[in-house]
Amino acid sequence: MKGQRCHGWVLMLAAVLALGTAAPAAAAEKTLEIGVLGPLSGGAASYGVELLRGAEMRSDEINKAGGLKVGGDVYKIKLIAYDHKASAADAATAANKLVFQDKVKYIIGNAVGATCNAVQTVTEPQKVMFAFVCWGTNNLGPDKPHSFRSMLSQWEAAEPFYRWIKEKRPTIKKVAVISPNDTSGLDTNTAVVKAVKGLALDLVSEETYERGTKDFYPILTKILAKKPDLLDVAAAPPAEAGLILKQAHELGFRGAKGWTAGVNPVTLVGIAGVEAAEGVWSPVNINVRSDFVDPKVRKFGDEYEKRYKEVPGVIAVANYGAFDVFTKAMQEAGSVETDKVLAALTSRPYDTVWGRLVIGGKETYRIDRQFLYPMVISEIRGGKIVDIEQVLPAALKALTK
Repeated sequence: MKGQRCHGWVLMLAAVLALGTAAPAAAAEKTLEIGVLGPLSGGAASYGVELLRGAEMRSDEINKAGGLKVGGDVYKIKLIAYDHKASAADAATAANKLVFQDKVKYIIGNAVGATCNAVQTVTEPQKVMFAFVCWGTNNLGPDKPHSFRSMLSQWEAAEPFYRWIKEKRPTIKKVAVISPNDTSGLDTNTAVVKAVKGLALDLVSEETYERGTKDFYPILTKILAKKPDLLDVAAAPPAEAGLILKQAHELGFRGAKGWTAGVNPVTLVGIAGVEAAEGVWSPVNINVRSDFVDPKVRKFGDEYEKRYKEVPGVIAVANYGAFDVFTKAMQEAGSVETDKVLAALTSRPYDTVWGRLVIGGKETYRIDRQFLYPMVISEIRGGKIVDIEQVLPAALKALTK
C-alpha cells in the first residue's frame, strides 16, 4: 500500500512537471478581410484586373507562408473584390458594402479618380485605410489622412517627362493633349498643361472625351488641324488610348506620341496595332524585364506571367507593393487597428518590390501620402516596350539629396 502511494505521488509529480515544461499553445488563426475595388469590366477593365491580381499574389504569398503574424496573432488574408465599372455611383455602393456589410478596415486597390472621391466619402469617416492608383489631385490631402496613392501620379510624372522630351527631343515644340472628361482626365490634363507651359512648349490643343467613346475621328480631326508635333493621350486607359492612336494614324498623323498615364502598353499595342503604336513614350509604365528596375520587380514579373500568362503593367506592381507595405506596417505596429497601423506606415521608408519606397508628397498635397519610387521612361518599338532612361520625380529627388 505504501508503495502504491509513493508510485501515485511520482505520477502526479511527473504530470505537474510535464505541464510546466509544455510548449505554449500556438496563436489562434484569425481572418483579416481586405477589400479590393476597381473597374473589372468596361473600357478601364485592365486597371481593375491588375489591381486584383497584384493583391492576389501578395495575399497568396502571405497565406502560403503560414499567414500574417501580427503581435501574438496569425491572420489568413481573405480578399473581397467588387467591380465598380469606373462608375462613381457603383464605387460608392461597393465601398458601403465593404465597410458596413463586410466590415473591412482596409481597402487596398482602386482606380479612376472620380470613383476614389466616392469611396472616400465612406472610408474617411470610418477611418478605413485606403490605397489606390487614382490620379485625382484632391484624392490626397490633410482632410483624407487614411488615404494613400500607391502609384506615381501625373503630378510626379508630367514635369520630368516633358523635361526629358524638351532636352532629348528638341524638335518637338507643339503639343496636343486628350483625356477622359472626369476627375482623372481633367487633373491629368492640368498637370500636363502646367508642365508644357512651364517648359515653354506650345500647347496647341487640350481636349476631353466621355469614357466609353469609340469614334474619335471628329475630335481627332479638330486636334490634328492644329498640326501638333506630339499627341499625348494623357489619362486615356489602354483600350481607349489604343483606339485614339489607331484612328489618328488612319487620319495621317505621323508625329511623336506620348502617354503620360501609360500603364499597360501591351493592351494599347493590341488595339492600336504595331504601326500606330510605334514610338509611344510613357513615364509611368514599367517594363518588368528591364535592367532599369529593381531585381524584385523582375522576379514579380516572372511569377505574374507564369500565373496569369500575361506580362504585368505598373498597376499590378503598385498594388502588390501597397499590399506589402500595409501588411508590413501591421506587423511593425503589432496590431491591425488602423490608428496604430497608420502611425507605423508613415514613420519610415519601406523595402518593397520597388526597392526603397518613401512616402512623401507634402509639398504637393500638404500631407505625406504619396508613394515615391524611381520612374522609367519607355518607348514602344516594334510592338515591344523598350526602356530608355530612369528619372526621379522631383519630390523623391528632393528627399534623396
